[in-house]
Amino acid sequence: MKKLFFILFCLLFSNTFAQTNFILTVNNQSQEISLDTDYEFKVDGKAIQISVKEKDTLLYNDSFYNFKYSKKHKISKVKLDEGIEQIVLMTAVGSGIIIQKYDSFDPTMLQEMMLNEVTKESVNYGYTLERKDYDRTLKSGDELGVLKAELKYKGEFEIYEVSALGKKDEGILIMTMNLGGDEDNEGEEMINLLWNTLSVK
Repeated sequence: MKKLFFILFCLLFSNTFAQTNFILTVNNQSQEISLDTDYEFKVDGKAIQISVKEKDTLLYNDSFYNFKYSKKHKISKVKLDEGIEQIVLMTAVGSGIIIQKYDSFDPTMLQEMMLNEVTKESVNYGYTLERKDYDRTLKSGDELGVLKAELKYKGEFEIYEVSALGKKDEGILIMTMNLGGDEDNEGEEMINLLWNTLSVK
């Protein structure tokens, strides 16, 4: 019996806004398709229905770490320098996650500098800053110290968390930003999903 399906998915990503194109090939018939849309193919004279759906929660899998994120958000990935790779997930109002992976350097010593860098502009503007550092255990069992800064100004708030996990000559630096203003706490949900599923290999 002939093999009915051979499926090739081509995903094309821009740096910030991901635009996805899919090509479905069935017995040498190719057609561009979109997610969550029904299509009909004829195979050996018989009509078959095909649709492609995306899971609500996706897995980002790297050689050093992995975590889950909502399909509502797209990951932007860029090489910052030799041996330094960065991924970013953001909401429309600027809440989000930044993870930098270092292939030849333990980044744990950069945590305080990173937190100071991202909060100094708000502090200079007049926001009050309160530190609420804490410890967290990852899904993989690794222990992390998380530097947390809460900033407030006239009813507005910003929350930044910075942490890192390093091994010999490698590691990741993690920063989360909850800038408030997200409908349905979208930024908070994104950040909680990261912390609840992050695992280091």
